[in-house]
Amino acid sequence: MGVGGSASGGRGKRKLVSEINITPLVDTLLVLLIIFMVTAPAMTRTIGIDLPSADGARAEKLPVSVEKEFLVVGIALNDQIIFKEKTYSQADFTNQFPSLVADMDPEKVFIQADQKVSYDRLVEMMVFLQNQGHEKIGLVFEDQ
Repeated sequence: MGVGGSASGGRGKRKLVSEINITPLVDTLLVLLIIFMVTAPAMTRTIGIDLPSADGARAEKLPVSVEKEFLVVGIALNDQIIFKEKTYSQADFTNQFPSLVADMDPEKVFIQADQKVSYDRLVEMMVFLQNQGHEKIGLVFEDQ
């Protein structure tokens, strides 16, 4: 016989608890929910579009080597599309666009529209580019 006399070392047997304590998990989820509830209204107010001739606006500068990383599509006032220094009609541009960018894999597309081009025309171009698989679309404007 040893000191203490029992196999458990003098202590009572403890039952194993096979349940997970979910209180810390619920606390963490509630904190994340509060964070998202606080930040969601701030995200819906900013749409990330810089308007032409905006004073003091935060803008991303076009790099020097635009041709390799980005596409620039111009919309003239007479609804002519300017792409790679060539002028296209709307119908020709939509038909030829896939072949014009077949050898390119740009990460962004910039639209450079005349200031008097209608908003509808600009949105049509953005939707067309998104349907062609270009998700990152920016607008070019003059810095004052």
